[in-house]
Amino acid sequence: MKDILPLKRLFIKTELKEKSLINLSVSHTHYISNVLRIREKQKLSIFNGFQGEWTGVIQSLNKKKAVILIEKQIKKKEKEKLINIIYVPIKGHRNYYLIEKITELGVSNIFPIISERSVIKKFNYKKANACLIAASQQSGRLSVPEIHEFKSLKSLFSLWDKNNEVIFCDETEKKETFNNFLTLKKNINTILIGPEGGFSPSEKNFLKSLNYVYGLSLGERILRADTAAISALTLFIHKKK
Repeated sequence: MKDILPLKRLFIKTELKEKSLINLSVSHTHYISNVLRIREKQKLSIFNGFQGEWTGVIQSLNKKKAVILIEKQIKKKEKEKLINIIYVPIKGHRNYYLIEKITELGVSNIFPIISERSVIKKFNYKKANACLIAASQQSGRLSVPEIHEFKSLKSLFSLWDKNNEVIFCDETEKKETFNNFLTLKKNINTILIGPEGGFSPSEKNFLKSLNYVYGLSLGERILRADTAAISALTLFIHKKK
């Protein structure tokens, strides 16, 4: 009986060519064996972020090594909408929940920043990248977002392209709402999410001094950082269509 479910997916940083053989690393072998539960001679879907999606079949498999035969391309790489998120990392599992969800929603670049009210002083790139890859594999997207260097708020904006305008999700903003603004500004591709408790007064004054940053409200309620990121990105994608 044929499997009626879609092929299970694997992201690898390797060039994909028809009829080529790929030797998987120990970690990838563990993943397809113990997480995806794929066995020898079974098929899977493979993508590398720049060559679309391909089918492959497991030629050989043991505990430490797997070999995949690349069969054919099933999806070509498509141009994706550029979406950037700048955010202040939050504590614990909610930080990786946020990363997972914005990856599923199609974010292109993630810029983690340090603010005066940051509770996270070091960014775990290894864990964050594992979360990005898992979310990309699960969601069916053909790319994996890029996480940029962990910088302070002011350091990031000192290097920022001023032609790249930014929406700042500001819970204190009363005049302008997210929805109304996006009907007028259709070329913005960057969202800024503050820390839990919001940016400090001096940071807000700094942001207001930048003529390419626009403070907008997400509504009457004060949202947690992960909720704000998901809500803003959902509204942003909807208005971009």
